[in-house]
Amino acid sequence: MSEDKGIAVVVGHSAWNDLQMMGQALEEAGIGLLAVVSGAAELADQARTLGADCVLFSPTLPGMKPALVQELLLHEDGSIAAVGLIPAGSGYAAEYQRFGMKGYVTTPLDPTQVQRLPDLVEEAVHLAEEERQSRSFTPVTAEDALSILDRGGWQQQTVAVYSPKGGVGKTTVATNLAAALGVKAQRPTLLIDGDMSRANLHVLLDLDIDREPKNLFSLYDRVIARGNRTGRYVVRAETLQGHVRQWRNKLYLLPGIPKMHIAGMSEFVEDQDRTMDIFAEIVREARGFWEFRVVDVGPDFNMPIHWSAIENADTVLLVATPERTTITDVRNILPALEKAFGTLQKFKLVLNGFDERFGISPKEVVKFLGGKVTIVGTLPWAPEKARLAINTGRPFVLEKKLPPIGEAAIELATTFYPPLEALGRKTARENGRGPLGKLAGMFAR
Repeated sequence: MSEDKGIAVVVGHSAWNDLQMMGQALEEAGIGLLAVVSGAAELADQARTLGADCVLFSPTLPGMKPALVQELLLHEDGSIAAVGLIPAGSGYAAEYQRFGMKGYVTTPLDPTQVQRLPDLVEEAVHLAEEERQSRSFTPVTAEDALSILDRGGWQQQTVAVYSPKGGVGKTTVATNLAAALGVKAQRPTLLIDGDMSRANLHVLLDLDIDREPKNLFSLYDRVIARGNRTGRYVVRAETLQGHVRQWRNKLYLLPGIPKMHIAGMSEFVEDQDRTMDIFAEIVREARGFWEFRVVDVGPDFNMPIHWSAIENADTVLLVATPERTTITDVRNILPALEKAFGTLQKFKLVLNGFDERFGISPKEVVKFLGGKVTIVGTLPWAPEKARLAINTGRPFVLEKKLPPIGEAAIELATTFYPPLEALGRKTARENGRGPLGKLAGMFAR
């Protein structure tokens, strides 16, 4: 009779022969098999809900990202170790080890690999526990959970796009930043409509959100209904993914509230702390599946969701137009933000609709703000292009021939994902060529 080691696992894999061999080996070694799932969202849900000590996962699971391994390892209720089921000859191992995978076997499994598996699981759980108990261990926080350097030195993060004044192009900036990252750069990106005063992201992407009621409100409604029964308001991975829509390539959208009056419903106003905590949970859960999370935030930061978005962002882009009234509004909120966060380090300024003919320079804007925030992006005055993008539901960063405002938005996205710079240079060169020049370039390559 096998000795019960007190270790329980969840398996994310779909190859039947491998599953049979694993199940027998784990049972004989006294390791409990809690569940077998076929997707990354279910893997995360079951591991947390059932209290698993370890997950055995294939990197080919639908929705599987290396960041999910890190998220489980730093789970607030206790570390969940990860052991990979890595396809032979693939390059997954090194990538997932950088994110905390504690060991792996290669698939399809053979008797030698199966024999190693129980010891690998036991060792992985031991290593995860040791890591958590070490003095250098830091649990996941809203600000730094995924400040993990990837190839090329870029940082995965949550970006809140905010302005204390309406009509400055905040939603346009958020949409084009997300499109640059999710479509142009092909990085998994989630665009969240957190504007409780005017949720319009779906309009800029030409999406009909009335046909299928999957949005921020329905997500809150489901989380609160479950939380009222269990006493815990938890955003499960499967629940979040069920409310998210893929727009194009690797850009996904969580639509906002479908009607403005919904912002005043009990789900949002009855318990402000609960409202903020659930939004923080949304951001936290999204980290496991999308490398970038871009949140469009409404102007009134006294609204709980708006404040939670700012609080849980790694970077906050303050959008302002080159007008003294708008810049004054930005200056007036800086003391409150500095008092709340102790520093303005994560706040950056985006100057939208700039033209030197307007009588104020970027340098003067920074000086007017007391030098407390720096400008990371300047988008030129281009009302026709902006309106065309809105009316056609096509972000201007996706134009075949990039307009200057599109080039500027790509440059802004480059501050978050530097490899975009090379793509921008290539596009600029091609935009500057006539048909003969492009043909000559093809022969040159």
